[in-house]
Amino acid sequence: MEENIHWVLLPGMDGTGNLFAPFASQFDDPQNYTVISYPADYHVPYKQLPGYIKEQIPTNKKLVLLGESYSGPAAIMLAAEQNLDIGCLILVSSFAKFPSTFLKHISRVLPISLLLKLPIPNWLIKYYCFGEWYNQALGKMLQNNLGHKAGVIAQRLYDASQIDVVPLLPRLKMPCLYIQATKDKLVPPKVLVDLEKGIDKLHVIAIEGPHFILQARPEYCYGKLNERLKHF
Repeated sequence: MEENIHWVLLPGMDGTGNLFAPFASQFDDPQNYTVISYPADYHVPYKQLPGYIKEQIPTNKKLVLLGESYSGPAAIMLAAEQNLDIGCLILVSSFAKFPSTFLKHISRVLPISLLLKLPIPNWLIKYYCFGEWYNQALGKMLQNNLGHKAGVIAQRLYDASQIDVVPLLPRLKMPCLYIQATKDKLVPPKVLVDLEKGIDKLHVIAIEGPHFILQARPEYCYGKLNERLKHF
């Protein structure tokens, strides 16, 4: 792929885009990427996200579209429209259909908006989010970006639990990469079944690390992605 490309980074469930800081710091020129932020004071449903995102990105450049975790389905929807020059779609620790995990179940039976207002125990962040890559800086960064607008994040979690963009996968004609964090305790490996069946040009990059792989191993992930992009 030619060097003159522009990266668009779609955030996880926090929606701030702030958690991309470790990964974004790998770029030599900040003009080469756009970090998308979602509104902090209201929820934008998945169906409206493609239009919301397009308002914030350059439409006259070849794009590398990266959807992290929660934003994976939105990235798939945007790429499936086929009206942007997307040279590569990258999904990181994400899914086309929300996996049946404890997150899906608690989103239906517990008052998540109330729970999110409480301080998240460090042991919980360490176990589920970072594992052996946990440090105080990463834990604090996550706490700071999840601790605001708990009601909005709860709505995102519920919306994600209902999403299924599997029927759109055959429309993805561009090269697609998937970063699979091998020690992800939030998104299980089984999400790849739908993705590999539906996407003709899917290349899986397995990287040892936790769900927040771009935060825990930003330099390694950046190097691996750029190495693969050279072949497209």
